[in-house]
Amino acid sequence: MKIGVLLIFTASILFAQNKQEIINSGQYYFGSGASFDSREARDQALEELTEQIAVRVAKSFERKIQESSKGLHDNVKSILRTHSSATLKNVKTVKEPLPDGRIKVFCYLSKQEVVKIFNERKQLIYDMYQKAKQNGSIGNYANSLKLYYFSMLLLNSLPEQNVVYKRINFTTDIPEQINRIISDISFQLVNDKKISAKEREITLKIEQAGASVSTLDFTFWDGSNQVSVQARDGLATFQLLGASAAFDDLKLSVKYAYYNARDEYNVIADLWSVVDKPSFNSAKSISLKKKPKIETQKILSKNWNLKLKFEDESPVAEKITNSAVQFLDIISGNNKSGIKEKYKNDPFLRDKILSYLSFNHPKPLGKTVHAKVNKTRSGYELRKIRMLHRYPSINKQSTEYLVLDFSDRGELVDINASVTENLYQHFVEQSMHGQDWGNRQEIIKFIEKYRTAYLTRNIETVDLMFAEDALILIGRKIQRKKLPDNMVNYQKFGKEPDYEYIKLTKQKYIERQRRVFNLQKDIFLDFSSFDITRV
Repeated sequence: MKIGVLLIFTASILFAQNKQEIINSGQYYFGSGASFDSREARDQALEELTEQIAVRVAKSFERKIQESSKGLHDNVKSILRTHSSATLKNVKTVKEPLPDGRIKVFCYLSKQEVVKIFNERKQLIYDMYQKAKQNGSIGNYANSLKLYYFSMLLLNSLPEQNVVYKRINFTTDIPEQINRIISDISFQLVNDKKISAKEREITLKIEQAGASVSTLDFTFWDGSNQVSVQARDGLATFQLLGASAAFDDLKLSVKYAYYNARDEYNVIADLWSVVDKPSFNSAKSISLKKKPKIETQKILSKNWNLKLKFEDESPVAEKITNSAVQFLDIISGNNKSGIKEKYKNDPFLRDKILSYLSFNHPKPLGKTVHAKVNKTRSGYELRKIRMLHRYPSINKQSTEYLVLDFSDRGELVDINASVTENLYQHFVEQSMHGQDWGNRQEIIKFIEKYRTAYLTRNIETVDLMFAEDALILIGRKIQRKKLPDNMVNYQKFGKEPDYEYIKLTKQKYIERQRRVFNLQKDIFLDFSSFDITRV
């Protein structure tokens, strides 16, 4: 028993010596905590450590903090936690038992490690910046603006007033990029159709520096709600309802802040209400008084003018054209009984079209269809028919493009929402080097079918896309939680969004997705981008 007491006493002396040396050196941030639960004691110690860092850097954050009732000091601590939750993996911990049974924990961190923490944040900014540039280069300005703006929030979580990393001055360059994109975006009225006294359909042509945008989000106020619209492949069609149908001018705002997407990056969600959020003049005004010039067209059928370009001479060109016209006739009239009769011998297509109508409220845009018919492995595809999708419960409207798939006999067998034209052409160009267009085309069609399965809530199709023994990875936003004693909160940084990945069996995944389909009134799913690589 005396030996035990001696060992504890000796350990206590060593603990005190080490602690005092660390405190006196001036090279560390440190903190202490005591509790009957060592995890609680450690949390107390880390809180005190973070407090010291906050006192040290608070002055540098004065111009970067969001004004709130919490005050500068508390907001600096909130910012530091977004760093430390990810990178305080080099915190050293010393534990000591106290006579009353509590555990005393002393945590310390080299001041040089804090410099590394800030540099890791700079690397994340750099990664987002590069992704934003890449998206902008292919016309995906929705994603480009979002990433540029998120990187600005990250800038405001650093103490320096001027952030330069890898020879890029982010403090000046990122806002310049955002302003350049917004200022070079132009909107042109190309169609203004009065449907009724309280309903009006507007089509805008959207370009950036003279080139069609691939994707762009903007909003407008219709007198009651802020309506969100997504433009795709250079065009945006949306409806003015109620009092807004009488507008002489339309005031738009190019979207760049993306509050609704902040959870894509856990750190952005944590910073959103803490750091200063910059504002940009993104307002655009479109006159609706001057009517757009409408060219007269030769009508192919009673309702439609199909201008189809066939990739190769096809013996079923006329059959494909007639099938496309019949589909457009039925869907434009929301003719559910006609769909059931026309496609009664193809239950899959019949049910898919009915679900497409029910969940997306689609409407063909214009009577003239410019499309290309390509040969596929199983028949033909007609790319693409411009549609308007509406999601009332989330005030969302989106310009979409349908791809119609036909059998080798020219019969319509499937419909899917397409990827953007810029992305499609990107894969076409890539295939020229590897001579692998057939494989790339199949992957594109798989992605389009996958997205459409969600837009039509077709759980059976989702089920078929996974093998029975598949393990499905789902990215999930990381939440802070208690960890074992020997671990410090860690969140991945770098080139990937900060999600944790959970594994689900196919059965569990399908059960979860079925519940989502049943509970949500409106679901809008989009792919900002994807890539195809050889393995």
